[in-house]
Amino acid sequence: ILLATGSALAALSSCNIALVKNTIVANCLAQGHLTIPDISPSTQVILMSFNKISYLTESSFPPLASAKTLTLGMQLAGELYIGESAFGRLGNLTFLDLGGNKHLMLHTKAFAGLGKLEVLLLDHSDLRDGVLQNGYFQELLSLKKLDLTGNQIQMVRPDPSFSALKMLQSLHLKRNKIESLCGEDLQHLQGHHLSMLDLSSNQLSYRQPRISQPMCTNPFHNMSIDTLDISSNPWNVQGAEQFFQTIAGSQVRHVQMQHSSSLGSSFGFKNIPDVNAATFSGLNKSNVMSLDLSNGFISMLSPRVFSSLPQLQALNVASNKINRLDKEAFFGLQNLQSLNLSYNLLGELYRESFEVLKSSPLQSLDLKSNHIGAIQYNAFSDLSSLQSLNLGDNSLTTIPSMQLLSLKYVFLGENRIRDAYGIGSFASSATLIDLAYNRLQDLGEFWQIIRIRTLEHLFLSHNMISRCSAKPEASIPEDNNLRILDLSHNSLGTVWTSGACLNIFSNLKKLISLDLSQNYLSTLPENLLQGLVSLQNLDLSSNSLLSVPNQLLQGLASLKILRLNSNNFITLSPTAWMHLPSLKFLDLKDTTFI
Repeated sequence: ILLATGSALAALSSCNIALVKNTIVANCLAQGHLTIPDISPSTQVILMSFNKISYLTESSFPPLASAKTLTLGMQLAGELYIGESAFGRLGNLTFLDLGGNKHLMLHTKAFAGLGKLEVLLLDHSDLRDGVLQNGYFQELLSLKKLDLTGNQIQMVRPDPSFSALKMLQSLHLKRNKIESLCGEDLQHLQGHHLSMLDLSSNQLSYRQPRISQPMCTNPFHNMSIDTLDISSNPWNVQGAEQFFQTIAGSQVRHVQMQHSSSLGSSFGFKNIPDVNAATFSGLNKSNVMSLDLSNGFISMLSPRVFSSLPQLQALNVASNKINRLDKEAFFGLQNLQSLNLSYNLLGELYRESFEVLKSSPLQSLDLKSNHIGAIQYNAFSDLSSLQSLNLGDNSLTTIPSMQLLSLKYVFLGENRIRDAYGIGSFASSATLIDLAYNRLQDLGEFWQIIRIRTLEHLFLSHNMISRCSAKPEASIPEDNNLRILDLSHNSLGTVWTSGACLNIFSNLKKLISLDLSQNYLSTLPENLLQGLVSLQNLDLSSNSLLSVPNQLLQGLASLKILRLNSNNFITLSPTAWMHLPSLKFLDLKDTTFI
């Protein structure tokens, strides 16, 4: 019994040692340790999370001058006390994780000696206001990131020692109980530039009595912030307006305000106001470059609602309830480059809604997953810089009638489009066109699409293509640039069995990937693939092929990947592979040989 007990203790005192990318790692995770085990002084990464350590003092660790990373998250003893100078023997530590210790208790000098520490995680540790107010971090002069997510903090009032933390860039206060920031709350962070201040998932509303008093002045005075995250707070329109007025003049580059459940009237409600021109007026001099209002309940974009944001480059209002766009909704956004209106309730689009963006350098417009069934003639024609347009997952039956000369990326998948009429003028300079999951029936449409000389990627999968109206003498332009072609999930077997469109792949000399899977193919014309001199990936899987004609793969000297899986071959002749010197992967899984 004594021998067995001794062996068990020896096992607990050891850790798994590994060399990972020239770094010595001691993996002591979830080994039931009650104390710090013996660790080699040369160890650089120490993983001690999920153990049963309850108490750490200055003598708990052996000298570990090489240690850079230490994780002590989620100890299972019920509580964890960190005593004075507990990490004093790890003076070169740069990363320390103490997160997930639900009853974490800290001596005020627990972090003494960690002058090189850059990242400190104290998330989900039941910490209160005092963690910011009692000088715990005064010696962490190299600290860049402090994570206090998921604690019980109500008042954010960093103590004077924060003035010396000049390296601090990222402060995470998500999922606490913060109701407001006012006046001198952050006075000891003045002069700092934060790359991230995360205040999401708190109780900020700026509707409490304290907020309405004149003493609630700008908490970000003499500070600048790259990203301010105030998502998932109980904002309404009045509270948001009050908050932005309070921080007026502060330099904030990116504002994230997602999941604001009371910001907007939703669909069919009139007792809750939508955002308006006054809502963001306090940000007029903040030089905001991006605003994220996604996953909210905004139902209408009213006149000049964003006019106080002249420097805005990216606007995201996806996943709201927007069903109306005022003709002046985007007034004043002369620097806008990206507009995301996806996952809303828009049914019709009019030119007047986008005319005010005529002078804007708008490059990306996302309208995916609305209910758009009608688009006015030339609705986007004023957007002369537009390069990416996503109209996928809507109810369009035709290609929009307009000419967009700068358009490069066209997403029209998951609509009800029956033909490609007008695609040449609509996207005359496109490099990518997605028409997958539509109702195209005629393979002859390919000849119309391929006339777009700049086209490199074409997706026509999941349509109803089963016939070809192209004349036999119709030819593919030799100067085409097509590289990727997806024709999967159609009925091309019917087309080629009838003897039509046999020259569809002629002159596609730059094509590198061709997908013909799930097309009810039982046989293939021997000369179908001739001319595909650059083809590297060919997918013929999930068909009903009985054989591979000897001449079919002739000339495919560049082919590297060939997928023939899930077919019903009678036989496969070895001569079929003789002309494939570059072949590296042949997939025959789930293939039935009759």
